[in-house]
Amino acid sequence: MELVWRPLTTADIPAVTALYTAAEAVDDTGEPLSEEDFAQSFGKANLPEGSIACFTDGMLAAYGLVEPREDPSDVHRVRLDGAVHPAFRRRGVGTALMRELVTRAQSLHLAAHPSLPLVASTMVESRAAGHIALVSSLGFTADRHFYEMEVSLGESLAQVPMPAGYEIVPFSVARSDEVRQVLNAAFAEHWGSTARTPEEFAASFTDNKRFVPSASYLALDRASGAVIGFVLSRYYPVIFEQTGVRELWIGDVGTLSEHRGRGVGSALLGWTLARGREQGYHRAGLSVDSANSTRALGVYERAGFKVGRTWVDYGLPVELG
Repeated sequence: MELVWRPLTTADIPAVTALYTAAEAVDDTGEPLSEEDFAQSFGKANLPEGSIACFTDGMLAAYGLVEPREDPSDVHRVRLDGAVHPAFRRRGVGTALMRELVTRAQSLHLAAHPSLPLVASTMVESRAAGHIALVSSLGFTADRHFYEMEVSLGESLAQVPMPAGYEIVPFSVARSDEVRQVLNAAFAEHWGSTARTPEEFAASFTDNKRFVPSASYLALDRASGAVIGFVLSRYYPVIFEQTGVRELWIGDVGTLSEHRGRGVGSALLGWTLARGREQGYHRAGLSVDSANSTRALGVYERAGFKVGRTWVDYGLPVELG
């Protein structure tokens, strides 16, 4: 089987979407993606240097994307994403794809952050035995586990009153940079987290078609009027199209450390879920580090969230010599 490799282009979006859909039908990761979703990720990527497509007999057999961090601190953890079409698995395509992606990650890293150590990372659904075997054979090891949790937005939602001295207000674009700075401070101690630049924050939220401002809320300190907490939500239409379920995805939740332990986060999350139900969402989902140091897991469990899947962040330290 002759393999032909080249970088991806935006013209490949339909073929990549079709490949991903075929893979998802087999892998059942619970993360369907549309052409619009891929168009958005392609728009953020350095396609000439940070992507790869593998063809055989003119058919797309595999694709991959490299996602460097814009402003890493101690370690540059570069994410590798991609998939192999089910018809071409167990033929060495996945191994070749991952090696190509690691090479591209190394090149991008050396151009941007040569003084930092590099770790190539990839997320693997815990039930994907073939994917786990592939990355393990290349030397990747399981560095962190993340729970994907969900809750039905029925009548039994837990409601926690906002403690005295705080109030909840809708997200406002005018406060975007303040929210970004609070997000960076709230996540500063989280494993693998790096401060988001204004451009990265905009790409994740305010400029992102999946961001839902109407289901995103802020907690304010009444005394100062400052933002001290946030819930930022997204909506992926493809999930509704394929399942009939309108899911509100809780993209980021956080409270400044000096305001934790008072019930602010629980009240803000409960408020968001209740408003989501009023807006016609059937369930809410989120992802959390299983070893989260801020005890976020307990907050989500008390709000009714239950673990549906586990994802594993596999990492490979890359030699730079």
